[in-house]
Amino acid sequence: MLDIKLANGAMPLYYLVFNLLNGQDFWQVFFAFILVLINSFFVAQLGSSFLFVRKRSYMPGIIYLITVSSLQWLHALVPVHLATLCVLISIYFILDTYHKPVEITFTFNASFFLSLASLFYLPAIFLFPLVWIAIFVLQKSDNWRLLVVPFLGFGAPWMFMWAFSFLNDTDTSLWKDILKMLWTDHNAYLLEPYFLIITAVVAFISTLGSFSVLAAYHRMKVSSRKYFVIFYWMLGLVLAAALGLITIGIEIVALSTIPVAFFISYYLLSDNKQIWKEILTWIYLATMIFSLYFYK
Repeated sequence: MLDIKLANGAMPLYYLVFNLLNGQDFWQVFFAFILVLINSFFVAQLGSSFLFVRKRSYMPGIIYLITVSSLQWLHALVPVHLATLCVLISIYFILDTYHKPVEITFTFNASFFLSLASLFYLPAIFLFPLVWIAIFVLQKSDNWRLLVVPFLGFGAPWMFMWAFSFLNDTDTSLWKDILKMLWTDHNAYLLEPYFLIITAVVAFISTLGSFSVLAAYHRMKVSSRKYFVIFYWMLGLVLAAALGLITIGIEIVALSTIPVAFFISYYLLSDNKQIWKEILTWIYLATMIFSLYFYK
């Protein structure tokens, strides 16, 4: 089996893709770039499809693209890019359960794609509670069958992986590698000065965006309120995992940027024109350029 330290959180599905491009550095970088573009497009489409930002705009996708592209570590074909695509598809199914009291199919699909995400990038497993949160927030259902569906959707890919590894007599080594991965220290980036500066800028603008969301909360459509509740939960789960687990590296930024992109966009797309918005936009862009050239 390949060295699990090859990429943070790397899982079997990732190695299937990586092995196809092994030794081809250009195509790995190119494929990673295409994945980031696709993920940015999905982020933009979420805002346009469910209309929880103030205007139809590609700004959430642009913010995602700029932020993720500013980190040189994420220019490589790392597992989180493949996992992010699955997470975004899962979020689409999650949001589309609104006003559908017992939407078993979409709930299963959301769990299934989160499971696939975790088979590319293990820390994605910590987003699994988001499915149950969505059941109570969006569907308001206590139907016991609906509460069991996430287990079925999430368990199916993992059962297939276990069965495949069992038939190939690699199940023991697979679980040992996963356990080893959980104890591998990758979180030194949390104390790096450059990363703290970048985080402070993004966190400040995101906080303004969050205040903007809360200020308009009672004027929003009910669906928009609930969608933002889901994104607050998502950001909370990602941050808790990033701060609480030593195995999670800087690649987790790709997941945390999804909700952050919507908070920032909501603030920047507001109707009232303030010079502070333009100043903050330029500060944000300057910070991302600074990160690209100096944070290695």
